Amino acid sequence: MVSYGTILIFEKHSIYAKRLAKRGELITHHKDKAVLTFLKIEDLLEKDIPTVTPEMTLGEMVKVISTSNRNIFPVVNKDNVLMGLVMMNDIRNIMFRPELYDRFTVQKFMVGAPAQININSSMEKVMDTFENTKAWNLPVVNNQGVYQGILSQSSVFNSYREVLVDTYSDIDE
Repeated sequence: MVSYGTILIFEKHSIYAKRLAKRGELITHHKDKAVLTFLKIEDLLEKDIPTVTPEMTLGEMVKVISTSNRNIFPVVNKDNVLMGLVMMNDIRNIMFRPELYDRFTVQKFMVGAPAQININSSMEKVMDTFENTKAWNLPVVNNQGVYQGILSQSSVFNSYREVLVDTYSDIDE
């Protein structure tokens, strides 16, 4: 017990962690940051998601939904500046009621984005934004607020995993 207590006081890491670190196989916070630097927002951006305008009717919105496999739709003005988002879950209860198609416009049911990611942001800042908002998809804009695309947390994680495997798979045992 005395030996174990003494070791805990003087040695912060186990012998197993030391062996992994010596071989370069221990992923630390600094290596996480290093891997994130390999990821670029432009490479992960989904640009094929249809946009809608605030003036569109619910009927027009339903047509857009029918041609898409996504559940999030950026709302942009005539200059392509991001105004908000339409989440399919928010309109599910009215989208199957044709009598309301001409009664509502997108402006009535669009919501503000939990956050916007600037196209020039660091990936570390992007990950902090995802963590703080608990969102899985966030819109990306340029410095003027012009919509660029949607960034999904899953695409970031998939790319992170690929870079991690490619970068650290060549380590000798």
